[in-house]
Amino acid sequence: MKKNIWLIAAIILVITFATLQAVNTAAQRADKGEGKSLDAEALEKIVNHADSGQITRSSGVKAPPFTLKSLDDSYVSIGGKNAKPIVLNFWASWCDACSVEALELRKLYEQYKDRIDFYGINVTTEEKPENINAFITKNNLQYPVLLDEHKHAADLYELHALPTMFLIDKDGYIIDTFHIVDPLELEEKIGRLAKR
Repeated sequence: MKKNIWLIAAIILVITFATLQAVNTAAQRADKGEGKSLDAEALEKIVNHADSGQITRSSGVKAPPFTLKSLDDSYVSIGGKNAKPIVLNFWASWCDACSVEALELRKLYEQYKDRIDFYGINVTTEEKPENINAFITKNNLQYPVLLDEHKHAADLYELHALPTMFLIDKDGYIIDTFHIVDPLELEEKIGRLAKR
């Protein structure tokens, strides 16, 4: 009987400790802004700002922070201030439009890699590693590729289509978001980002 009481007490303590840890982790994420996704109003504000063509002003919409594993098993955190502006390109290996855009993005990466940080984000939970690697090889991607294995970043950024790109200034504000655009427009948008 005493053993059962001690066992029940130990189980209660473990459950209490686990609950406190979960609450503490959630509070820390809230303090960092993690978990706060973009909403329709924020996305509209970003698009309106980008359409205005104003380079000096920010959209006022902070990029939601996240951390993802890269292909080399290191972790990369996005969000907050950065030494350079950032291009986030969300893609999947089965997406034909993603391949078309990847070719143009590769050229722009070569041109602007000293002034802009580029990240490819694979967002499909069902992707096989060999398909991801084949896409990277086929498109000769040289910038880091992050794996959004649980669609955490995709959910934070309210992704509804692929490919989707987000342009983020040095202060961590999203200045533009779009799906596939023609090569000249993409070059113009990346060129404006490089001036920030």
